[in-house]
Amino acid sequence: MIDFDLTLHEQIRALGTAAYKKFLCSEVIRNWSKLVDESIAAQIVPVTIEHGVLFVDAQSSAVKDQLKFFAEEIIDTINENFGRGEPLVKEIRIAKGFQIVDKLKPKKISEPVQVEEIDLEQITLTDAETKHCEEQAQRVSDEKLRQTVLMTLLTQARLKKFRLANGWHKCAKCSTLCQPQETFCEVCRIKERDSMIEELFRIFYDEPWLKTWDAQKILLERMPHMRRECLPEAVESARTSLIQRIASHVRYGDDNSPDALKLVMLEKRLPPDKLTPTIIKRALSDLQFNLAELPKFPRK
Repeated sequence: MIDFDLTLHEQIRALGTAAYKKFLCSEVIRNWSKLVDESIAAQIVPVTIEHGVLFVDAQSSAVKDQLKFFAEEIIDTINENFGRGEPLVKEIRIAKGFQIVDKLKPKKISEPVQVEEIDLEQITLTDAETKHCEEQAQRVSDEKLRQTVLMTLLTQARLKKFRLANGWHKCAKCSTLCQPQETFCEVCRIKERDSMIEELFRIFYDEPWLKTWDAQKILLERMPHMRRECLPEAVESARTSLIQRIASHVRYGDDNSPDALKLVMLEKRLPPDKLTPTIIKRALSDLQFNLAELPKFPRK
């Protein structure tokens, strides 16, 4: 079983089902090498989870063919570790090229930053700050426990004083202290990022033909405080998620419904007046394995 930070899980769960499922998706990706066999992890990479479907990138066509033999085992392992009350993954599919946003540029893992240890005992509290801690500790009736609580409060007060003196500031949404370069605390950052993705969904749903930079510009006009989060990769990830969402309602063979045409405009980044029957047919063929009903292939 995977070890969890239960406190973090509960904090993110409190943000709602959608935010929690996105968090679990990132946890599956982060713990992939622990969930599957080493040989599988080397050849199959998780990309995203959408509507109970785990999309993966396979290194070769041979591996894609073999996936069906151990897909059920992977699904069971993921749900055993991350299925809280209901299965997180019900099916595994091969990701299409447009879904693999980071495939072309492997990220270089930077060396961990060396953090200088701080001796909090060297930080002096004012009489007023010490008195405030003592008053809070007085609420505890047990003498031994009261002293432990007081020591904890004094340590927290020194740490807060140190951070404020070194550029830390209050989160833009709550009173939690953030590092100088951050706008939000971790919990609020996740919540705001989810709001940003929902806003990108609305932007793309209204104008599905928008190029990445155009959608990014509109988003930043509406949410200027998300400049650090609204990277091109995030915009493309939102487009991909919306494609999958709409595709799950389009049946194979449907090439003229509003959802089918919106799907083509999203995938091809073309306005309605640029669509042709050939473009529509080709785009829907490329997306066939994301549709609500798969095509029937004759047995050989």
